[in-house]
Amino acid sequence: MNRICFLIAAHKNQGQLLRLINHLKKDFDIYVHIDKKSKLNLESFDNVNIYKSIKVYHGGVSQVAATLFLIREAFKNNYERYIFISGQDVPLKTNKEIINFFDENKDKEFISFENIKNNDGMYKEMSFRINAYNFGKIYRKLLGRKFRESISNIPFIKRKTPENIYYGSSWWNLSYNAIKYILEYVEKNPAFLKRFNYTWGSDEFFFQSILLTSSFKDKCVNDCLRYLIWNGGAPINLQMEDYIKIKENIKDNLFARKFDENIDNDIIDKLYKDLENSN
Repeated sequence: MNRICFLIAAHKNQGQLLRLINHLKKDFDIYVHIDKKSKLNLESFDNVNIYKSIKVYHGGVSQVAATLFLIREAFKNNYERYIFISGQDVPLKTNKEIINFFDENKDKEFISFENIKNNDGMYKEMSFRINAYNFGKIYRKLLGRKFRESISNIPFIKRKTPENIYYGSSWWNLSYNAIKYILEYVEKNPAFLKRFNYTWGSDEFFFQSILLTSSFKDKCVNDCLRYLIWNGGAPINLQMEDYIKIKENIKDNLFARKFDENIDNDIIDKLYKDLENSN
């Protein structure tokens, strides 16, 4: 069985994406899904598999569909570990350090999670996200939250919050057994995926809710192994001014996100040079 593969979701910044791929492909097989709407133009090469199959819309169930597509492609080759990142991630640890980390944590599933019932505020907010119909960015702009909430409470279209829903980061690091279980679960329970149609941020519920309601719960470590800084519900684009904070908070974080070569390419250069100097 091969050891580790990377699944990458991408939609922009071809130079930055290629730099990430070329760094990782020295030691790992790579599976990249590029948003079908994107202008990125890459073809498969070496041990890098490029796909452009699904139109991906931010916050939509299409993000789950694209992730499942990558999982199915990679699973054909029976890897021990599947690491899901975005094209705007930058590694904080060398390839060797990543390999060693998962060698030392073979039976652990690294995925951030929180039961939405942990407090009333979270339950109310996440129930709104799960139950209010989301038809895209324009729909949300035209119709305010209160109006959408009132629509979602009309009896004949009202949706009920499912039991045992967990929330967390879209990005994770899972073993062969966990990935196998997810694929089998989706195959046996097609209604589960269908339930997330028109749900805002379904990718932040889907995988957590499958694993945390299974026998894998005790193996799940509440950590996605990524360093990021939140601002208003979204991660900021890290810049050179954030360099010291990034280095001070590496610990077990394998990656940091997110970065944009068009906003600050210097921080990307510096982090890759750090990796080169560590080898």
